[in-house]
Parts: sequence; structure tokens; C-alpha cells
Amino acid sequence: MEGRVVIAFEGDGISVLMVEPDGSKSLAKFDMDELVDLVLYRYATPWNLSEDIIEKLFYILNEIMIAYSKNPEAKKEEVIRNIKFRIHENINK
Repeated sequence: MEGRVVIAFEGDGISVLMVEPDGSKSLAKFDMDELVDLVLYRYATPWNLSEDIIEKLFYILNEIMIAYSKNPEAKKEEVIRNIKFRIHENINK
């Protein structure tokens, strides 16, 4: 069985973990300020400031999970940059 990437919610942010049968390994931690910065950077435009912030946070968390699923060795700074600038495998390359 392969490991899988999961997000664990903590009091002050989230941890991204690789969970395998023999244990888990922390891949990255994102504090609340980093998550807020990602949401604001991606979605805070004059025409959608009042949109549902929970939905946007879900999108960000999903992108974090996908990034670490594709590359568990990714550096957090690289993941943040890629999310901010919407850099994915099939676009912006």
C-alpha cells in the first residue's frame, strides 16, 4: 500500500502529512497567516470580496494536498508560490 497525503487541522493552522502503514511523516506546516495570505492573494478582488471564504479555503487546501501528493519533497515556499501564481503541471510552463 502506498502512502497518502493528508491534511491535519491544528489550533493555529494545518500540517500536511504523508501517512504510510508504518507511520507518518510531516511534509509541511502552514500557519493561519500563511493560509489567510493565500486566500487573499488568490481571491481578494473588488468584485468577489464577499464570496464564501470557506469555499475558497477548501480550494486552497485541496491545492496544497495535490501539490504534496505529486511531490512529497516539495518545499513549502515553492508550494505557496505555485498556488499564488496558479502554476500547475499543465499550465504556466
